[in-house]
Amino acid sequence: MFHDPMLHETFMTLFPSVPNCYMSNVVWYPSMVAVRNRIELAMMDRVIPQVTSLTVSMPIHVPRIKLSLMANLRRLEVIGTNYCLLPAQDLEWRTPQNGGVSTLSFGQAMNRLDRMLMFIWDHQRLFGTLRELKIENKTVLTAEQPSRLIELVEAMGDRLEVLDVQFWPEAVFYLDRIPTGQLRCLLLHTNKEPAPIFEENGSMSGFLSRCPRLQELSMYTGEKELLKAWRQELWTQGTSNSSTLSTSASTFHQSTMNFGQMDRPYSGTFDMAKMKRINIVGLAQNVIAITNDATSLFASSLEVLIARSWFSGKLTTIPLSWSGLTLSRLTDLDLEGEIAWTFEYASLLSCPRLCRIRLAFTGPMPSRSFKKQPAIDNLLRVFNLKDLELVGNWETLFNRGWPVVIKKLLHLERLDLTGCEGISADHVYNIVRDSINHSAQQRSSEGNDVTSSDNIFQEYMYCYCRLHWVIVSKRLEDGIKRQWDDLKRQFGCLPYRSSIPYKYSASAGSSLPVESGVVSAFEQASVKRIHFSFVVTARPSH
Repeated sequence: MFHDPMLHETFMTLFPSVPNCYMSNVVWYPSMVAVRNRIELAMMDRVIPQVTSLTVSMPIHVPRIKLSLMANLRRLEVIGTNYCLLPAQDLEWRTPQNGGVSTLSFGQAMNRLDRMLMFIWDHQRLFGTLRELKIENKTVLTAEQPSRLIELVEAMGDRLEVLDVQFWPEAVFYLDRIPTGQLRCLLLHTNKEPAPIFEENGSMSGFLSRCPRLQELSMYTGEKELLKAWRQELWTQGTSNSSTLSTSASTFHQSTMNFGQMDRPYSGTFDMAKMKRINIVGLAQNVIAITNDATSLFASSLEVLIARSWFSGKLTTIPLSWSGLTLSRLTDLDLEGEIAWTFEYASLLSCPRLCRIRLAFTGPMPSRSFKKQPAIDNLLRVFNLKDLELVGNWETLFNRGWPVVIKKLLHLERLDLTGCEGISADHVYNIVRDSINHSAQQRSSEGNDVTSSDNIFQEYMYCYCRLHWVIVSKRLEDGIKRQWDDLKRQFGCLPYRSSIPYKYSASAGSSLPVESGVVSAFEQASVKRIHFSFVVTARPSH
């Protein structure tokens, strides 16, 4: 009844005779339900001022919420918009004299969408705290959504900062009507159709030039010059800075300074905000060009980079690389399609904070990828890498050396192989087992190189393999569980059922049944720590 424990405690203190709603054997009679509802309405006066996010389902009428108490509401989510389509009788003009019918000022019947608009208008007029708007949380066919949804966006006014319309594809038809003065986050659909429509031969790059505060962008694009506004400002800032310095500098400095180098990131002040999160989907040549621009323009601010390319029938010759730059804030990297095949792994050495990588090798392999083996060993020098996800044909990944690299990632905590086609339970088991063995050998070599005082610290910090979570397909569950249970019995983590004698390990501190060799405490703790998740997924797209 009450999600807030303090409210529940207050309720039970004031009304101790009312049965506890958390008890499973409570029977609520109609009279008790009426009392409970009245008390809930009274207690809502304490809850509503704390509300910062509200989700409204359009099939039901917008409730008569006490606007005078919702002074902290910041985020609004509208779902069920496919039920807003008006029947024929609602489209007829009605007079205000019709009893029992809510009407607008011009006499048309008020529908659920109008009620939602009035709620936004009234709240923005009274408080002006609404900053974020999300329309729909699941995919709905374009034909089932009313085009008037753009009025919800317009009702937010110039205070709109976050707009999430990923599940409303038709929003790209009304980009010119979106308030962009304070817009920080714009999440559009990532499908090829429908394409955006602009008046007077406009473009998406021209629309983004009207978003000076934009920091997060997600969309499908068919343009190479998507970030033209930021590049032009970089050139303008660099030119003005060059002319100012050259005027005040001496003749000697004028002859030695070179202010024309615009290929390196500019550290001055932008009138437009720098991007922090970018999710770009499109044809390979467009995505690679935009991504290379983004890493150059936003090297000091970019935190999340997602680039997914579609095969257009012609392989591109431009690789994705930022070897000459340092992406000091990048933590998440997601590459899919041809852009993943052509990625220069040496660029990872310029990402000191990178902790999550997803590589989806979908689509045809470029011809030069057959001749040139990728330098995936550079992943071993990304010391903060904790999350790795691979998608693609496992035979191809195996031939390119990925199992060897995975076992050497000492700091890896989460491994996702759900999207790997052709992988078997034996492959997954061998990868995890090799990771434990390699970590144990590395731990043993570290222990021999430190003093006794440092050894205690090392034993406390590195007493098990860092790998903690392995995610694979549901079809591998039986084979992996059978082999993993056998390994646990071999290491003494489960009751042992065979007649193999015990061998003792001083480092383990207990007797362990093993077939050969001695099991260390490090290996035993690692086997106990690792967990498998089995998920049902569809075949990856190629």
